[in-house]
Amino acid sequence: MNYLDALGLTHETLGPANYCEIGCRLGYSLALSRVPAIGIDPDYEIKVALTAPTRLFNTTSDSFFARDDVAQILGAPIDLAFIDGLHLVEFALRDFMNLEKHASPDSVIVIDDLLPQHMDYASRQRNTTIWTGDVYRLVPILRHYRPDLDIRVYDVDMKGFGLVTRLDPSSDVLAGNYGAIEADILAGKWSFPTVAAIRDHMQPRATDLLANDLGIIAAQRTAKASKQSDRRAAPALPHRRPRLSVIICAYEMPREAPRTILSATAPYQKGLKEDEYEVIVVDNGSSTPLTYDNLPPNAQIVRVPDPRQSPVFALNWAAREIAKGEILLFAIDGARIFSERLIDETVKAHDRMEDAFVFSLSWHIGPKVQMQSVPEGYGAEIEDGLIRAVRWPDESDGLFGISVLAGSSSNGFFGDITESNSFSISRTLFDRHGGFDERFTSPGGGLANLEIFRRYVTRPDARNVCLLSEGTFHQVHDSVATSGKNRWEAFASEYEAIFGGPYLRPSYHCFYQGKPRAGMVPFILQSLQG
Repeated sequence: MNYLDALGLTHETLGPANYCEIGCRLGYSLALSRVPAIGIDPDYEIKVALTAPTRLFNTTSDSFFARDDVAQILGAPIDLAFIDGLHLVEFALRDFMNLEKHASPDSVIVIDDLLPQHMDYASRQRNTTIWTGDVYRLVPILRHYRPDLDIRVYDVDMKGFGLVTRLDPSSDVLAGNYGAIEADILAGKWSFPTVAAIRDHMQPRATDLLANDLGIIAAQRTAKASKQSDRRAAPALPHRRPRLSVIICAYEMPREAPRTILSATAPYQKGLKEDEYEVIVVDNGSSTPLTYDNLPPNAQIVRVPDPRQSPVFALNWAAREIAKGEILLFAIDGARIFSERLIDETVKAHDRMEDAFVFSLSWHIGPKVQMQSVPEGYGAEIEDGLIRAVRWPDESDGLFGISVLAGSSSNGFFGDITESNSFSISRTLFDRHGGFDERFTSPGGGLANLEIFRRYVTRPDARNVCLLSEGTFHQVHDSVATSGKNRWEAFASEYEAIFGGPYLRPSYHCFYQGKPRAGMVPFILQSLQG
């Protein structure tokens, strides 16, 4: 398969609404379009018939996108684009930035010349008939600065072929760092010495996978368009289905659970409207049933049937039988206060990335992790005083100032953590990969929360998203894991009995979302230093 075959298959499978090509030159690739198209090239010499309505611009791409009337010329977001202009990486980068700015989140950008067969082809000056230039350097740049993008490179004959999806037209990351990127380019950064080194970074996919991948992209685009159409066509209903269901498990927490419920509901939670999410607090058999005064309309407390000492059944039961949301957020420990935009940021992450596993880091209130502070005398009375002193809940960020990262999050934002008390998945993923493993029967669930976290972050094609601006705060209580009583040996034995081997910390790739709030800055710096 050569690049024209690959591009033709892309047109045929995706059926774009419009098309934009940078570097149309002789017109062979431009002629593949069957929809309104725009061709940009300062030296075009079209040699073939263009059957679709096409507008040609005899100018550089930089000049075209600098026009005041570019939005009017385009008329609509660019649906499919092809970058095949001047074969220097800084030009290809600017082309990508300009195209993404005028695209939609569901658009697709195709990039040519990513897999040179010989390093002679990859020089910044043309010395050979076949010339790819150093466009290949665009991929490591994008992967470094924009890990939210989905970039796939295919082993198309002679030149390589790249698909970029999950675009974000509002992103200013590349523009904000362009000066530094260009300086690095000229200094030789993002280069590879051999073709083998380029391929090692690219990890190109076989060409026979292109048709399958394009089919998946097309199906996702169609499904999303159908949902949007249904939402527009549906009459307004007084009680619509929530986007997200928050499932919190509580047991013997009369002091702690009310704070958790307050933090998970409006008006403390900011961003989403009440009818866009629901909060389900599962009482897992407390001796005195959990109550909460003035429970908001979108929240409920339910008693699990047949309560067990492990919370895993209660969480799975609520997800299967009670929750209505298409996204499920699990909080295995009901003693953890949510940050004020955790739910809103979670939904945004799922909107930006399908099949995402979204999570936040965890903090312990107090001077040390509570496994250490409790034996030293830290308790509920001291903690209540700390919370009052920072004027929570009126001053929500104050909790960061009286907390430390939990042991499971001790590697910080940019290291691999082992679990989260606020992770979320789509219902589709829940059905496909399962909920909590109900073979964990230890009090508190043992390593069940670590197991489900590991299972999801290490699955093939995992899309892991860590929220930089949000987290949860553990309140001291007589919990199994944080009360100062070391039960790791028993938990590890249960894990090994279930899986036939020891628990291993997960290693995984992660995307990041959000701008850290002021109270989190010390922890971001701590993560960088670590």
